[in-house]
Amino acid sequence: MITWITKNVAIGEYTDALNEELLKKEKIDCILSLRTGLGLESGNDDFKFYLYDRMEIRYYNIPVGINAHIDKESIKVELITAAYMLEQLIGKYKRILVHCTAGIDRAPFVVAYWIAGYSGYGKDINFIYSKEFNFNFWISKAYELIKEKRSQVIEHMEWI
Repeated sequence: MITWITKNVAIGEYTDALNEELLKKEKIDCILSLRTGLGLESGNDDFKFYLYDRMEIRYYNIPVGINAHIDKESIKVELITAAYMLEQLIGKYKRILVHCTAGIDRAPFVVAYWIAGYSGYGKDINFIYSKEFNFNFWISKAYELIKEKRSQVIEHMEWI
């Protein structure tokens, strides 16, 4: 199920990204996938890329969590990179679906990080680096907003 968090950013799961009817209905024009392996284990990559090309949907993949079992810090870097990528896509596309496998861990974190870091106070880089800016507070507020719309979200404050 796709959940719109802002007017142009939605969170979903992998199956949403393959549902042609849903993508059309929601007018998705860009997908940011956080899945590792690009779904190769499911054997439908050829279909996926054909579908996106035919529907004129731009597809980006930033695999998050590939080395999480080896290096706990790498997931933080991957998530922050994905949030930065989302900020870049916002200026180019109208309706962006951010998805991971189930839409409860990685995708909500990236959207929360984006909200906390790139909207509102986050736009003022000098304020972010000041002593008054409490990033944990703002990401908690972003999670509250997301959970109002997508209750199954699991917070991961340890990823900050």
